[in-house]
Amino acid sequence: MDRKRLQERSHERKAGNIGLGIFLFILIYIAVCFFLSLRESHPTIYEVQKIALATNNLAQAVVVREEQNVTTTSPGYINYYMKSGTRVAKNETVFSLENSRQIRSSLFENVKLSLSESDVADIKANIESFHKTYESGSVAAINELRANLHSQIVSISDMYLLENLAKIIEADGSSRGISLSKAPYSGIVSFFTDSLDGLTADAVSKETFDDKQYTSGTLYSAELREAGSTAYKLVTNENWSLILNLTEEQYTALEGQTRLSFTITDDGLSMNMPVTLYKKGEGRFARIDLSKYLIRYIGKRFLTVSIDLSQSEGLKIPVKSIVEKYFYVVPKEFIVNDQGKTGITVCELDETNTLQYRFCEAEVYYYDDDYAYIDESVIKAHGQYITIPHTTNQYQVSTQKKLEGVYCVNKGYAQFRMIERLYNGADYVIVKSGIAKSINVYDFIWEDASTLSEDQLINQ
Repeated sequence: MDRKRLQERSHERKAGNIGLGIFLFILIYIAVCFFLSLRESHPTIYEVQKIALATNNLAQAVVVREEQNVTTTSPGYINYYMKSGTRVAKNETVFSLENSRQIRSSLFENVKLSLSESDVADIKANIESFHKTYESGSVAAINELRANLHSQIVSISDMYLLENLAKIIEADGSSRGISLSKAPYSGIVSFFTDSLDGLTADAVSKETFDDKQYTSGTLYSAELREAGSTAYKLVTNENWSLILNLTEEQYTALEGQTRLSFTITDDGLSMNMPVTLYKKGEGRFARIDLSKYLIRYIGKRFLTVSIDLSQSEGLKIPVKSIVEKYFYVVPKEFIVNDQGKTGITVCELDETNTLQYRFCEAEVYYYDDDYAYIDESVIKAHGQYITIPHTTNQYQVSTQKKLEGVYCVNKGYAQFRMIERLYNGADYVIVKSGIAKSINVYDFIWEDASTLSEDQLINQ
C-alpha cells in the first residue's frame, strides 16, 4: 500500500510539473510577444483635417501718397488760413507771413474767440479716434493727440485772423509787414510731417515698419520760421496706396488672391479692393491702390488693418506622409477622350512595319499651364510617340517630372494623390484644398509613406 501511494504521488508531481511548465511557457511567450510589439512601429491612418492658414488677421499698413513741400520765401511768423485736409485751388491763399507777432496780439486784445459747431465736432472726432486706437502706455499716441488738438486750435484762430485781416489793413492803411502765400497748384493741404516724408511704394521695405527709427509731428508752430523752411505739404494726387506688412503665415494664406476684404481698425472703414502680393528681401507685402478716402488719413502714416481670412484655409497633413513620384508629361492637347475614358493615342509599328494607332487609358494626375502628368506605366518605352487623332501632330514622350503627394487609403489600398504645399511646419504641413485629383477634408491617408507602396492593400 505504501509503494502504491508513493507511485500515485509521483505521478501527481509529474503531471503538476508538466502543467506548470506549459503555463510558464505560455506566460513567457505572451511576454515576449508583448515586448516585441512594443518595439514594432505601428503604421496608422490619418484623417485629413481642415485648418486656418493664419490665426493673426491684423497687419500694419503704411500710407503712400504724392506730396510736395511748400516752403517760406522769407523769415517770419506763419498764420494759416486752411485746415489740414482742405482742398485748395491754384493761387488760393493758404497762409500769411508777418515780421512780428504784433498784428496777432493787437487783433486778439479785445476779442474772445468762440468755437463753432463744426469746430467742436472736429475736436470730438479727433478725441474719439484717439480713444478707439489708444493702447495703454503709448506715449507716441498721446503726443500725436496733443499735436492734433494744438493744430486745430491754431487753425481756428488763424481763420479768424484771415477774416479780419482786410479790416485791419484798411484801418491801418498798410499791410504792416504781412505777405500772403498762395498755393502754387491745386491739391490737398496737409500739416502732417514725419521721418518718411517723400516715401514711394517702391521704397517700402521691412525697415519701413521699424518704429524705433520713426518720428512724426506737425508743421503748425508759433516759432519764428527761417526762409526756405517747410510751411505745409500739398498732396497733389488723390490716388494713394496702402502697403501691408504681412507675416509669412498671412502671405501664405492670401497667396493667389487678387482681391482683399479688409477693415481699417482706426475708424472701422471696410473695403474689398484689388490687391497685389509680392516679396521683397525678407519681407512679405500686399499693395492696395485706392482713389477714395485720402482725406480721412491725411494726418497718418501708419494704419492697422484687419484682414478677412475666412476663406484662407488649407488641409493639415503629417510631413512623413508625403511621398514623391515621377510622371511622364505630355502637352495637354494630346490628352483625348474615348467613349468616356481619358487617355492618349499611341503610335506603334506592327509586324509588317505598318503604323498603327492605339488608345491607352491614362489617368491624369495633374495639369500645369502646358502639360498633363500621366503615370509612367502607361508609356511602354521611353521616347514612344503619341498623336492627336485625325491629325499629323505627333509628340515623343521623354520628359519626366515629379510631384509630391500622399497615399490615400479610402478604398482599402494605396492611391497616390498629388498635393500642393502652402505652409511648411516641423511635423505637419498645410496643403491647398479643392484641387482636382488631390485630397479633401476627412480623407484617410497613410501616416508614414515609407512603410507603404502604391496600390498596396492596407491589411498586408
